[in-house]
Amino acid sequence: MGNFDDSVEQAWSDFQARLADVIATMHDDDLLALELGEESTVEGFVPCVQFLAWGGDQVRCEVPSNSYLDPRHRLTESDEARLVELGWHRPTRQPDSEPDAGSPAFYVDKPANWADQLAAMAVTVFRETWSVPHPSFLHTEALGTIEGQGFDATPPAADDPDALDIAEAVVPRDEEHLRDLVRRTLSHIFDDPYDLERDGDFMLVTSKAIGTVSPWFEGEEVQLWVPLVQHLSDRNRAGELVADLNREWPRLEFTLAGDRVAVRTAVPANPYVPQDLIDTLGDLYAFVRTLDDEFAQRFGGTLNYPRPGAGSAADEPTPGVGEDPPGPAAKPPSNPARQMGLFADPTAEQTLFDEP
Repeated sequence: MGNFDDSVEQAWSDFQARLADVIATMHDDDLLALELGEESTVEGFVPCVQFLAWGGDQVRCEVPSNSYLDPRHRLTESDEARLVELGWHRPTRQPDSEPDAGSPAFYVDKPANWADQLAAMAVTVFRETWSVPHPSFLHTEALGTIEGQGFDATPPAADDPDALDIAEAVVPRDEEHLRDLVRRTLSHIFDDPYDLERDGDFMLVTSKAIGTVSPWFEGEEVQLWVPLVQHLSDRNRAGELVADLNREWPRLEFTLAGDRVAVRTAVPANPYVPQDLIDTLGDLYAFVRTLDDEFAQRFGGTLNYPRPGAGSAADEPTPGVGEDPPGPAAKPPSNPARQMGLFADPTAEQTLFDEP
């Protein structure tokens, strides 16, 4: 049984291979756009990477600059330096400047037979720069000759009896039905989610934290809970830091109880929409990726994750026993707005991010 991190690594590896296969088959004017499954706002785009085939055998790959990005996803100076290190060129102009052979976005032009490198670059920027936890959080749009290939971030297995429509709202019949829906949702992302038979919960195991996903039929929600820091030395200081975290991560709820800090959230379960749980897990995992010893030291405590080389996840203490369930969580946004358009190829001194 692989753990959470192993399943995530395998999913990204498979996604990268499929992405490279599609890039290698692109023809002139084919467009492939990958974007994070959130709503764009009037303030800018969500994280995205775009590929446009042109010039017979060339593919242009673009990453939006801060001129386009929503403030939530703006690039830091170190982010921009990392993009250059990975192989992108810096923007050559502002969006409203006269077109040139470059781009107002970060860009790179490579022959289609460099598809493996382009795919690796795209995956790295989603994972490192924007902390996208899993390829299932990405939406794809393919236009041109590649449109019929049915490229998807997480294609369902053929004839899989457990396959489910992650966008479909379902009213659970009873507790067991809700639990089965949650199990199938988690299996959509992870190879084999840990199952705590005693409480009917599912365990999420990462190298930094252990948490639970708890279907609660009577409460009409699915709760997520992860302990973060233990053995706090200064509760007053910890309370201030918890308040800061709640402002910084508004879709998560950070709590202080005794000498421990935890994070929790929930999604509605009546009706239950698998995509809601997937999106919320994305928020949770994006935060968990930021955990380190320095985080715990700010609280004057220690992290609550298992020691390397310790017993199996099933041997760890069960999180959440004896705690009151959290209150209902706000429903995450869905139906992300498409932000891409087809414009002239780079030989005409215009890019995907130029106005037509």
